[in-house]
Amino acid sequence: MNNDARLKTWNTYQAAWGPIDESERRRLLEQSVAVDCIYTDPGSQVAGREALMARIGQTQLKFPGAHFRNDSFLEHHEQGLFRWTMYDGAGRVFVKGESFGRFGEDGRLVQATGFFEVPAAKD
Repeated sequence: MNNDARLKTWNTYQAAWGPIDESERRRLLEQSVAVDCIYTDPGSQVAGREALMARIGQTQLKFPGAHFRNDSFLEHHEQGLFRWTMYDGAGRVFVKGESFGRFGEDGRLVQATGFFEVPAAKD
């Protein structure tokens, strides 16, 4: 697998965090993360695709319309470092951060770890 394939996987995973319906989110996560993936960020840690689905749903409830854009991508040895920007529902910059990802033999993410300052909930 080359950089383009890993970047495509990452972008598919990132799209699953956006304001989409549950069936589309499930489809994107099935393509991009292993069933037993591990996800961590400053406020949470979950194990498994189903728990990740729930975590993403919580994020959309707390920050409706939030979505990501990838700013840069570095990779080697089935690992990637991704710099990204999260935008709010109105398209304004909301959070900037970095994530580390580890890819499994089938090319899907087996681990994703986000690093960022936790934003306050919007009223």
